[in-house]
Amino acid sequence: MFLRSREAPAGALCAVAAMTAVAWLGAGPAGSRHAVTAAALALALGIAVLGHGLGGPDSVLDATAAIRWAPRRALHLATIFVVAVAVVTAVATVPVAVVARDAAGFTGLAALAATLFGRRLAWTLPVVTGCVSAGVPAVPEPFALYLLTWAGQPPDSRTALVTAALLAVTGAAGYVTRGPRRTGPAS
Repeated sequence: MFLRSREAPAGALCAVAAMTAVAWLGAGPAGSRHAVTAAALALALGIAVLGHGLGGPDSVLDATAAIRWAPRRALHLATIFVVAVAVVTAVATVPVAVVARDAAGFTGLAALAATLFGRRLAWTLPVVTGCVSAGVPAVPEPFALYLLTWAGQPPDSRTALVTAALLAVTGAAGYVTRGPRRTGPAS
C-alpha cells in the first residue's frame, strides 16, 4: 500500500527503462568521458523519475499518520540508490565506484528537492545537475563550476566523491527527518 500510494511500481518501470536506454546508448570505451557522462545522465533521469515517489499524493495526510516515517523514508532512499546502481552498472561501461558515487549524489539531490519543493518537484535538482554535468566539461577552474560538474568527472576525482557524499548525506538527513514538503492533494 505504501509503494502504490507513491506510484512506485509504475515509476520503477519507467525509470528502469529510461536508465537502461540512456546508459546503453551512451556506452563507449570503458571509463571514457562519454561513457561517464551517459551513466550520469542515465542516473539523473532514473532517480528523477523515482524521486516522484518520495511523498504521497497528500503530504498533509501522510504527516498525520500515527506511524514512524523515518525508517520508511530511509529504506525508500536506499532502494532508489540500489535500483539505480544495479540498472546502470548492468548496462554502462564505467566503474561501479563512479556509478555508486553519482547515484548517491543524485539520490541525495532528489531527497533534498522533495524536502524543499515537494514530491512533484523532486526531479528538478537531479535533472539540472545531470544536464550541467553533461553539457559543461569538468575543468578545474573556476572551482565553483568544477563542483557543479561533479557527476561528469573522471573516476579518480576526489572532489566529485566528496561533493556526492555531501549531497547524499545532506539530502538524506533532511528527507528522513522532515519528509517531503507539505502540500495538499491539489498542489
